[in-house]
Amino acid sequence: MKKKGLAILLTICIAFGLSACGENVIPEMTDEELQAVGEYAAITLMKYDANHRSRLVDISQLEEEKEPVVPMPTAEPVEKEEGMKPVDDTPVENRTEQENVYSMEEVLGLPDGVAVSFVGHEFCKKYAEDGENDYFAITPSVGKKLLVLKFSLNNTTGQERYVDLLSAGCVSKITVNGDYTRRALTTMLPNDLSTYTETIAAESSREVVLLIEVEEDRVENLSSIVLNLKNESKTYTIQLF
Repeated sequence: MKKKGLAILLTICIAFGLSACGENVIPEMTDEELQAVGEYAAITLMKYDANHRSRLVDISQLEEEKEPVVPMPTAEPVEKEEGMKPVDDTPVENRTEQENVYSMEEVLGLPDGVAVSFVGHEFCKKYAEDGENDYFAITPSVGKKLLVLKFSLNNTTGQERYVDLLSAGCVSKITVNGDYTRRALTTMLPNDLSTYTETIAAESSREVVLLIEVEEDRVENLSSIVLNLKNESKTYTIQLF
């Protein structure tokens, strides 16, 4: 109804406008023309109507009214773990270094088939092989005695064996009563264990000795004798008494 009234009003206004220009005749229009003029007038009036809001949308306002984009939460960085985590079923191997154990024959460098054994010990004021040759006899210092350690080199084979203990370069140390250690004397004795060089017949034995000087009071209270043999790479220790 409102739209139709505005159309009528617009028609009247046009008619008066035309009459104001000097024309008294109102042009005749068909119903369709009148309807079109009325609609145009209605749209024009609505455009300037202060109480009417346009249906057109301001794009800039839409852009301002857009909801802010909320960034997706990022996953917290995972720390890289170094190494492997131990597991219950992982076997743990305990390794302990063990020193190589050598025999007295290995340290002395004896040939195959020749064995050495401890025979016994004695204290004396003078020592010479077989007690006959004074040229190679050894006498101790004043207030001391000689401790003579006796060993037997046994050729257990059916052939001769050449023994060269001098080339072995073995150092012999003797400890008495646990607190007195001396290096074995180097002598000119032909049966000195440190320098013995000779051929032993098949299935035969040869006695060799090691000597140190010991105070007489230690001789009376002898409790232990320990022998230590060592070459460049091997060591052997044995308690003899």
